[in-house]
Amino acid sequence: MSAFPHSLPRGRRLYSDIAIYLAIGGISVLHYVSPVHAPHLHDIYRRLYYLPIILAAFSQGIFGGLVSATVVCLAYIPHAFGHISHDPASSTQKVLEMILYYAVGLTTGGLVSRLKGTQLRLQGTAMDLLRSLDQLRSTEEQLIQAARLAAVGRLSAGLAHEIRNPLAAIKGSAEILSDDYPAEHPKRRMLQVLIDESVRLNHVLSRFLAFARPQPLEQQVIDIRQEIDAVLSLLHGQNEVRAVRFTFDPALSPIRLRGDRERLRQVLLNVLLNALQASREEGAVRIRCEIVNGMCRIAVRDAGHGFTKEAIENAFTPFFTTKEQGTGLGLAVSHRIIEQHGGTIRIGNHEGGGGLVELLLPLSTPTAGLP
Repeated sequence: MSAFPHSLPRGRRLYSDIAIYLAIGGISVLHYVSPVHAPHLHDIYRRLYYLPIILAAFSQGIFGGLVSATVVCLAYIPHAFGHISHDPASSTQKVLEMILYYAVGLTTGGLVSRLKGTQLRLQGTAMDLLRSLDQLRSTEEQLIQAARLAAVGRLSAGLAHEIRNPLAAIKGSAEILSDDYPAEHPKRRMLQVLIDESVRLNHVLSRFLAFARPQPLEQQVIDIRQEIDAVLSLLHGQNEVRAVRFTFDPALSPIRLRGDRERLRQVLLNVLLNALQASREEGAVRIRCEIVNGMCRIAVRDAGHGFTKEAIENAFTPFFTTKEQGTGLGLAVSHRIIEQHGGTIRIGNHEGGGGLVELLLPLSTPTAGLP
């Protein structure tokens, strides 16, 4: 709360103003009823007028000080010049007193207004400092994340290079050896496991390399609704094992983006596959695509238990995963791809239950999204 009364809520300030002008009226009544042969009482009452003037200046600044001084003078003039009772002081003293009423109201109100202006500037500065602090924290987090990504990228590139060559040799040798055994032979099945695992490990290494050495974007204008439909078709086979439904609520008109079709499909595939795997049996993954504030917004809500606090904080950290067979690179790679497109990706929990992933991407033109 402000230190100045004129920053009080309107109702309380109204009561304060009423009290001030009732005080002026009360002092005036005391003036009128005091006998002429008691000059000391009139001297006291003239000085008491300063109190409501000062309070009014504190309440409303210069305006309040001048208005209250005027009200005091109007209330005092009939008494000062004998129209109602009579103040025994000299005319010069009474005129000077009224001039001082205005001087006190003007001076006090001016000081209060300056102090209030200074307070408002300090509050504005404090808000600017808080915003700057939030920006610094955000920048610091981004720098830390960038440093992590750079370190992981260098490590991933080195490991992938060192592992890929012997892995290719292992896979080739297993394929040659498997030709020596019939399909039903136990050793043939064991060699096939070796080949399959080599392929899977090579796929993981490819993802490491894609993360460590991102390729330049091959940009083109695409309708993001069609890309979502294409990814949903790809997921149809995996979804047949489960009873999870996909519900897609697209915008009525095309939403055109300028971006790399394959990279954006990779992001959509990662996000939708995660939502599918997180959803409970017979649940529904809800996808909404729309234009919000000049950006394309793609919201994916799963039917699972939602993200934990740890998962939200580390979602885009490489190698962090909550899955037993996960690599922890899906969302990290998606985050990098979305940033390359000038967009943002956010994760959280929907108020109605389940996890929520939002993709925000810039439109290809200011009029994109129109037919």
